[in-house]
Amino acid sequence: MIPLSGSFGMKSYFVTGAAGFIGRRVVAQLLARGDRVVAQSRQPQYDTRPGIAWVCAPLTDIAGYRRHLEGIDAVIHLAADARFANGSHYGPANVATTAALLQACAEAAPDAAFLFVSTIGAVDRAPADACRQPLTEESACHPCSDYGRSKRDGETLVRNSPLSWRIVRSALVVGEEMRHDSHAAVFMRMALQGGPLSRLDLPGRWSLLHVDDLAQGLILAADHPQAARRTLFAAGEPVRLGELFRLGAPQAGRLPMTWLAALLRPFCRWMPFQAKALLYDALVATDLPLQQLGWQRTLRGEAMLAGVLRREQARCRAAMPPGGLTLVTGAASGLGLALSRRLAGMGRSLVLVDNNPALLEAEISSEAPVMRRLCDLSRPEAVAALLRESFWDHDAGVTELFACAGFGGRGPVAQLDGQRQAAMVQTNLTARLQLAHRVLPGMMTRGFGRLVLISSSSAFQPLPGMTVYAASNAGVLFLGEGLAAETAPRGVEVITVCPGGMATSFQKAAGVKEVAGEVLMTPEEATERIVAQLGRGSRTLIFPFRSQAMALLARLLPRRVSLMLWNRLMNKLR
Repeated sequence: MIPLSGSFGMKSYFVTGAAGFIGRRVVAQLLARGDRVVAQSRQPQYDTRPGIAWVCAPLTDIAGYRRHLEGIDAVIHLAADARFANGSHYGPANVATTAALLQACAEAAPDAAFLFVSTIGAVDRAPADACRQPLTEESACHPCSDYGRSKRDGETLVRNSPLSWRIVRSALVVGEEMRHDSHAAVFMRMALQGGPLSRLDLPGRWSLLHVDDLAQGLILAADHPQAARRTLFAAGEPVRLGELFRLGAPQAGRLPMTWLAALLRPFCRWMPFQAKALLYDALVATDLPLQQLGWQRTLRGEAMLAGVLRREQARCRAAMPPGGLTLVTGAASGLGLALSRRLAGMGRSLVLVDNNPALLEAEISSEAPVMRRLCDLSRPEAVAALLRESFWDHDAGVTELFACAGFGGRGPVAQLDGQRQAAMVQTNLTARLQLAHRVLPGMMTRGFGRLVLISSSSAFQPLPGMTVYAASNAGVLFLGEGLAAETAPRGVEVITVCPGGMATSFQKAAGVKEVAGEVLMTPEEATERIVAQLGRGSRTLIFPFRSQAMALLARLLPRRVSLMLWNRLMNKLR
């Protein structure tokens, strides 16, 4: 048996899909060993660690990366569309890219080891397979999805190549940065949310494998001479689906389903594969041959799934600190201060941002660390300095952003100070965009994040007399709703909040007249409404009822009528 580390000396690796869930861990382990990595990604990356060079070219662009293959000792081919589904796009995404890479390697690095990362989905089960024995390297391939078929076709291309190839079929991979819509994460979330399926003690077992252990196995297979021209499984540990549900909600009762599995066993050959996977060991494989080469898993059972569970608990239960940092702008007064105090009481590690040095020292009772940053968001150079702060590189990053800072101004556009109006747009809209742009890539990479943008009920219609303020808030509303649609598939929660008037210093600072007898909600009341919606899938939050009515009228009334109405109201009341 040959140990993994230190036996093969420093080498050069070409890693495709290096910015992906598995690719990042493979690259990290190679760099930790002192190896050199040429990392391929479809999008530009800003990783400047010593030993890594990025190639941002699609794998079908052979000329774009072929020269980077010269002198490479091993290629680890991870890049693929890994979503389990059907569709014609898997051919170009998974098969054509593999063919192009094989051609480039044959021309530029014919002596390099070529590792193709496949999947248990390339095998699945034949209809007559009763799922009593684990899958092995000799099991016949009967993939039940277009994704699995594309991986099977990729395996065929690799086996027919003249390179020193090796294929590793991975089981289902888990880890804190796994896709939020993938297997274990989905089942845990079902349990946390009390979904009906989670109340069944399903007996089916799936082979699960932590991403760090898979990365170690892939590197071993790429290095080991005895892995050449072999197909190996990296299968991990069989875990009952009922156990996944139990981890998510240990106190909930569950109906045993072993009897149903036994009852339906004679009819197994006619069952769809998805049903087999719920009741039997359809997705269980053995990885003994890879272990015989020296691979050893380090994470098992609950430890293997702990990171995923923490992330999904934070997603579903807003009271649970999500890890990382929670940044609040406008944190010195009004809604920002009320939110900061509430979030501190929920155990968040806070970064408080405001432009008032005196108010920024307001008392925040918190057992977690609190960082305070003085920043005038109306000045682009100050925002740029804030974005260069070291806290952005915190181990877990900024996992929550509450963008509260904003101000308004009463009066016609032609009469108000032009620079102040530009500063209003910068603070209310542009700074929010800049902060969102800074945090979203990390949130999408981790498969979790929470972005709360505070807009206003003025966002629903033009507001003569506060034209620029309303326009900036309309921009925030459209920005937030667009971001919510863009990032939801990557596990990021974006909520745009449109509150009505609050009892803060805003009205006085903006020059807005107070209406006699008008009762405004307190920032604390608004805070409770916001916190109550976290983790519930809301994209736009409008309150109180008067603001909801305003939003409805803005949709129903002709624009001309709405504009005339608001022009009169603003002149009369505000």
